[in-house]
Amino acid sequence: MKHLKHVIGYGATAVIALGIGAVGASGGGSGTASAATTPEPTVTVHDSPAPAATVTDTATATVTAPAKTVTVTAKPKGPSATIGGDGTYAVGKDIKPGTYVSSTPDSGNCYWARLRNTNGDLNSILANNNSAGQSLVTILASDRFFETSGCNTWTRR
Repeated sequence: MKHLKHVIGYGATAVIALGIGAVGASGGGSGTASAATTPEPTVTVHDSPAPAATVTDTATATVTAPAKTVTVTAKPKGPSATIGGDGTYAVGKDIKPGTYVSSTPDSGNCYWARLRNTNGDLNSILANNNSAGQSLVTILASDRFFETSGCNTWTRR
């Protein structure tokens, strides 16, 4: 409550002071007053440019000549002398013609076929075999493909 009294008191004081100031500013009196005006002093400011600053800058450049680029193209990988894993291999491209041997198959059965094409019909097969023991096959240069399934790695002799 004490705080409220201060707010009201300060507010009323501000309003009264504002009113007195407004009356005084409007010239509230009626009479003529002759006031002598004194001339204001004249001030002239001259800007003189500041002396130019001297800047010394040293630049260092390192020039590196571009490195000579040498392109080495690896020779295409030729046909392999081993046949590892199930699949159909192109003779002369994937594998070399020759005689190959495969040890007794871990799977229990090794199937191989020399093929004239990959049509999948019986006429595609030039020769084939199923074996539970070591297998030996001679792949001719005239064979187009060699198919193997369930065999261990074939090694060229």
